[in-house]
Amino acid sequence: MAKSIKRYKSWALLTLFFLLFMGSYFAFNPSYQLSLESKYYYAMGSYEKAYDLSSEAYEMEPYNRMARSVMVQSKYALRYVNYNKESEEYLEKIRSYASQDKISLREQMRIKMMCDIMIDKHNKMQPTILIDKDLVKEARENYKKFKKLHENLINVL
Repeated sequence: MAKSIKRYKSWALLTLFFLLFMGSYFAFNPSYQLSLESKYYYAMGSYEKAYDLSSEAYEMEPYNRMARSVMVQSKYALRYVNYNKESEEYLEKIRSYASQDKISLREQMRIKMMCDIMIDKHNKMQPTILIDKDLVKEARENYKKFKKLHENLINVL
């Protein structure tokens, strides 16, 4: 029994040494430092900075799976951020057309084209579990606005 306890102690010591070695490797490797930093920025909602840092870390070491994962998720999140920004810009243009007394056929067609673009963009986006739910919700609300406006324009035209 004493022999087996010694064996377990030596295995535990070897395992502890191995874990410390692996931990120090990840702590001092610049690629993994950047990927940890990018993961922090992703969690804080700064997707542009997270994408830049993770792509830099991935270029340093292509086997860095954390950097690749954060880079891909940041890319998807940036699509939602850009979609929401573009939606606001288009909705502002549409509001400026709607504030006029009469909307010409040309402007109606322009509005319909804006709606078509935003509906198609939303259909091409791929939501994942890791993307902020507020971003996805805002994009879905903007999509519904464009879809409703598109249906109203089809009825008018």
